[in-house]
Amino acid sequence: MLRLTLLSFLSLITAGSVWAQVPKPGEVRQLVTFTWQPDRAAEALALYRNAAIPLYQQTPALQSFRAFREVESPVPLDLIVVSSYAGMAGMDLGNAQLRAQAERGGGTGIGALYRRISALSTGHTDEFVEMLPALGTGDASSKRLTAFIWVRLTPGRQGAYEEALAGTVVPWEQSAGIVSATGRFLLSDGWHVLRLLAFDSLGAYQAYWARLRAETDYAPIERLIDRQREVIVATVPDLSVR
Repeated sequence: MLRLTLLSFLSLITAGSVWAQVPKPGEVRQLVTFTWQPDRAAEALALYRNAAIPLYQQTPALQSFRAFREVESPVPLDLIVVSSYAGMAGMDLGNAQLRAQAERGGGTGIGALYRRISALSTGHTDEFVEMLPALGTGDASSKRLTAFIWVRLTPGRQGAYEEALAGTVVPWEQSAGIVSATGRFLLSDGWHVLRLLAFDSLGAYQAYWARLRAETDYAPIERLIDRQREVIVATVPDLSVR
């Protein structure tokens, strides 16, 4: 009986199992944002589901992988895929492991696979974010909706903004039961900080901003921000690893 129970437990923690995507010290996430050609979304998602996910499941250096579909967005996007590693060095190791899989199996490597996926798109962007575990409260993909918020700060105010998150915003989120995460961009088109927030509904997203502004001294923090871009997405459940 104990043996069966142990085997059942182990079956739950195989490479395909989904774990909470709580930020870890030193973690770096790569965000790839796609827009699809007309009527090509299903084909692209099938490539991820049937070819990419099995490769990622066999990549030990990969900490987690998530895919998010667009729900509400002011900019063109259809899918955001987020892969997580232990720093950029972990990403290098993961890429080497992915290449080795193709060499051992004689199959299609991840590079060729992404060329096929990109051919179905009208464009994509690559961004890299160093996660800051102290500036969040948990797994921002844990609810029905996730808000991705890109923040561009006024020159020289990154330190002040991160201090304001640590001293005002994140403590308030913790007390209000808001699940959040924060990252500092390593590679982006002029953005400085990425915030991730988990919600059950669009109404909860609106209520978040109303309560944050009403219950904290948020006006000085807003003055640190030059520009902010927000999109709301939902997790694609079968495109998740660990």
